[in-house]
Amino acid sequence: MKASKKYSISEVADMLGVAPSTVSRALSGKKGVSEAQREKILKLAAEIGYQPNGMRLENAAKNEKVIGMILGDIRNPFYSKLVYHIQDFLKEQGYMVAVFNSEYDVRKEIQSLETCEQFNAAGMILATAHSKEMEEKLSEEQLPMVLVNRILPGYSGDSVIVDNFQAGYMAAMHLIDYNHTRIGFICGPGSSSASSQRFEGFKQAMRNLNLPLDEAFIFHTDLRLESGRRAAGEFLAKPGPRPTAMIAGNDMTAIGFMDICRKSGVRIPEDLSIVSFDNIDFASVEGIQLSSIDHHVEEMSREVVRLLLKQIEGDRTHPERIIIAPELIIRGSSGRYNP
Repeated sequence: MKASKKYSISEVADMLGVAPSTVSRALSGKKGVSEAQREKILKLAAEIGYQPNGMRLENAAKNEKVIGMILGDIRNPFYSKLVYHIQDFLKEQGYMVAVFNSEYDVRKEIQSLETCEQFNAAGMILATAHSKEMEEKLSEEQLPMVLVNRILPGYSGDSVIVDNFQAGYMAAMHLIDYNHTRIGFICGPGSSSASSQRFEGFKQAMRNLNLPLDEAFIFHTDLRLESGRRAAGEFLAKPGPRPTAMIAGNDMTAIGFMDICRKSGVRIPEDLSIVSFDNIDFASVEGIQLSSIDHHVEEMSREVVRLLLKQIEGDRTHPERIIIAPELIIRGSSGRYNP
């Protein structure tokens, strides 16, 4: 007997413990749903009298050409550039990109993911920090998905990353080659695999050459412009001899750090050398000239799109992890130490 209540697609999904996008795909005959699961969904829909209206079906068809992309901070030029290239490559294939800015808030990340499920997006691209909640959410996710510049414990799907350990090692060795032996580091969030691996690469280079790690000059930040300025204030306020070089967790933090240091009379690179990561366009501006590790964003974007389309089109045979080699771009912010 059919129930009189009018059910939503989300309610049907909750009854079966699946994503709304899975229900939508099953009812519309799309790929990405096993036959056993499709039969279960169709059976329940018949039992409760669920009938998606014409408008919902029309919107679902439209949304299947939309890719959701969740970022931690769209204000960071690195991610703006990533969106630009991914959108460009997807447009060539007839897809649009809907960008969600989470501000590294796990609740917003999960909400964004669920929104894409409900509106039957074709797939997802994630560049977010690690959290237990997101890890659990991804373990049950059915949408085609690629992680970019991130790895999560327990996630076995497709991902495109830079060799961030090598990037951190490379930054440290560049400064060591310039005779710096006291080097500080501005870390990003511990929940970010990219930030953690860069810091580990730095520490490995210091260990390899038996150089001391001064914990007083290891700063933990959220890698924004203002956090770089705050780190500089702490750096300048500390008593005793300071490091002759600093590695910043990304370019925006480095630019904020350099701004306060210069305003306080610190000469760069004569008094303090600085190296960073991301190689955003601003890094090459006159007056900044920031030495930075380039992550080849265009190449990363191309690989992300390739992997995602293979999933959407049902051509993937196994998950892939693509690792991009970093490249050091040397500019005027790093110089040789002459005691």
